[in-house]
Amino acid sequence: MIEIKKNELLKNHTTFRIGGPAKYFSVAKNSIEVREAIDWAKEKKVNFKIIGGGSNLLVADSGFDGLIIKYFGGEINLKNELMEAGAGVPLTRAMNDSLRAGLVGLEWSIGIPGTIGGAICNNAGAYGGEMSQSIASVEVLVGGKIKELKNADCHFGYRESAFKNGTITGTILSAKLRLKLVSPEEIVTVKQKMQANLADRLSKSAEGGSVGSTFRNITLSEKEIKELKNKFPELPDRFVEYRKVPVAWLIDECGLKGKKIGGAMVSEKHAGKIINLGGATAEEVIILISIVKQKVRSRFNLQLMEEVEYLGF
Repeated sequence: MIEIKKNELLKNHTTFRIGGPAKYFSVAKNSIEVREAIDWAKEKKVNFKIIGGGSNLLVADSGFDGLIIKYFGGEINLKNELMEAGAGVPLTRAMNDSLRAGLVGLEWSIGIPGTIGGAICNNAGAYGGEMSQSIASVEVLVGGKIKELKNADCHFGYRESAFKNGTITGTILSAKLRLKLVSPEEIVTVKQKMQANLADRLSKSAEGGSVGSTFRNITLSEKEIKELKNKFPELPDRFVEYRKVPVAWLIDECGLKGKKIGGAMVSEKHAGKIINLGGATAEEVIILISIVKQKVRSRFNLQLMEEVEYLGF
């Protein structure tokens, strides 16, 4: 049987280290316990929300008026080039297990916290890879019934999916990932590249609690990127080539590195990250996000979109 706690502080369950109490809180280690917790919430007629590692959440200072189900754990099964993993499995564990089996496909995720379920919902990605590239199917609980959705059913986009935008309202229970078997020599090469990526990631690591990138990078049409280059000649040519503008560059150009509102600050290492210096409130983060969006819009006429998910607002 699952344990239901009361008034659990959610700042202890997010990488931002921000957030008030959940009225009810439970930890589920597998999909059976997830379903038990959902049944409890329905029986008590309270709202519920499933979280994983809390690495992409900004929780309201008032907390969440309902049941938070923290799905963290689960099984991994490998058969040939197919991995079946519970949604609560940490992404790092899935990556390490796959590499030990000589499989590649998740190496882009080195250094990324969170779980399989969260990575699917947000279509997490880095260094040229993303979750959608490996998804064969996703097992979802919808209206009390389990359905298996194919990759195309999930409507993956840049840091986007049908789960995130609400098109699919079910609960992700597990997923099947299609990976690739390579030689031991290739694994060595992959691991070397991973270490370089990890070093790069650590060099940009925020100085306090954060959700990583606060905003989505901006992809423009060929016409739009040329117009931006004409207006701002300092725009690096590599951005024009890929038609993608890193938000960190835009924010840095606005002189916002180190900008503070209370305990929240635009990272001095990576302008695309807002960090909790200690004791920051969700309200302070939201005010800072609003300032950043307004400054970028005023200078570049570009509208930033948050990558972070809001909870309890």
